[in-house]
Amino acid sequence: MPGCANTFTQQITPLTLVAALFTTLMTNAVAVTPAEGIQGQWRIVSVNTDQRATTYPVIKYNDPRLVGRVLSFSQDAIRGDTGEDMECLQPSYTAQPEMTLNAAIQQTSGEHNDEPVTPVAEDYELKLPGGQKITPLLVSCKQGMFGEDGVVMKNWIAYVSPDRLITNGSENGYLMLQRVKPGEKTAPSFSCNAKLSTVEKTICDSDELSAWDRSVTDAWQTWLLEQKEVQPEDKTSIGAMKTAQRNWLAKRNQCQSDTDCLKKVMRARVSEIMEKVY
Repeated sequence: MPGCANTFTQQITPLTLVAALFTTLMTNAVAVTPAEGIQGQWRIVSVNTDQRATTYPVIKYNDPRLVGRVLSFSQDAIRGDTGEDMECLQPSYTAQPEMTLNAAIQQTSGEHNDEPVTPVAEDYELKLPGGQKITPLLVSCKQGMFGEDGVVMKNWIAYVSPDRLITNGSENGYLMLQRVKPGEKTAPSFSCNAKLSTVEKTICDSDELSAWDRSVTDAWQTWLLEQKEVQPEDKTSIGAMKTAQRNWLAKRNQCQSDTDCLKKVMRARVSEIMEKVY
């Protein structure tokens, strides 16, 4: 893939005019504390990284460590189990002037070093038109942090539909969030209608555990597919991977109905697998 997610120029000379305009527009920004419509729970449904990158960032496209996790927004805090135990205390939101999604991406990600230098929504497979109008809300925390600041525009969040938000995440990526509706539950990687073991029943009864179960499966399938593509003839390595997964399942099953134990071992397994994925 051409380009590089980690080679965005820091000089940003062509963006100086954008920066100056942004500073001027800040004087017309509207403070909103809190953003009432944002309060509630939101699930990460996609992790969108720069598909023009030639390096391998730590955070992957649709990373199973993040997809499925739930962020809670309240007047007191923004919290989420994103691997870094996100906590933004007493958040406030400052509305920016309406702009296109592509303009927000350019002010956040900066420029590519290769042509075309201007990043657009398509580069991140956001599945949204770059010309869509959004109103970014700058997120400020009295203590802690929500996300990383962009090159020109600081950390922000914006509606792209009544029940969907976009925010800039770490490593020059974007997170898409879907509002969690009352009673909504994630389906695990297996059927909850079959005859279930104690562990399976415990997972089915928990939205969080079901989401982690699906993340383990997604991570495992990503790793296995990558191995088959890189070394399709290496049956020994593939066999060893499958044996390791069976051994891990036996370890997981020792948790029985202990929800904390199940979350800990599944979260650790996802991290372990994704550290092996390019």
